[in-house]
Amino acid sequence: MRFSAKVFLLAVLALTSLLSTAFAADHTVLMNGDYGGAMFFDPPSITVHAGDRIRWTNVVLVQHTSTSGTECLPDGGWTTGIMNPGQTSAYITFSTVGTFPYFCRFHCVMGMTGEVSVIPAPLPVKPTTWGAVKALYATVTGS
Repeated sequence: MRFSAKVFLLAVLALTSLLSTAFAADHTVLMNGDYGGAMFFDPPSITVHAGDRIRWTNVVLVQHTSTSGTECLPDGGWTTGIMNPGQTSAYITFSTVGTFPYFCRFHCVMGMTGEVSVIPAPLPVKPTTWGAVKALYATVTGS
């Protein structure tokens, strides 16, 4: 009985450790427009944590891109390439803290620009579990 209680205790500790780790999040930005001349990213500005990923989805009937850079000039950070209607890009991971402007190559002069703000990832918070583990062990083993 003591052996299986120890195995159980180790499993609980491993699970607690896994659950306390911060995981990166996935985000989606829509490529949108109203066909009357307004083309835009939705949301136009997004704040993510370092390590998070973003993908872009084209939800209108014209082609778009998400291209990093300013004043309609690419800076080589990333590009989704040309995205046809209904297409979703691969995820792009943002690991560096900072602000990253981007635009649509086809509609930048119409104001289709966006911005990704990357903030530091939150530090993982490890709960104090030793007291709870001791109590669980005592309950399982009858100590």
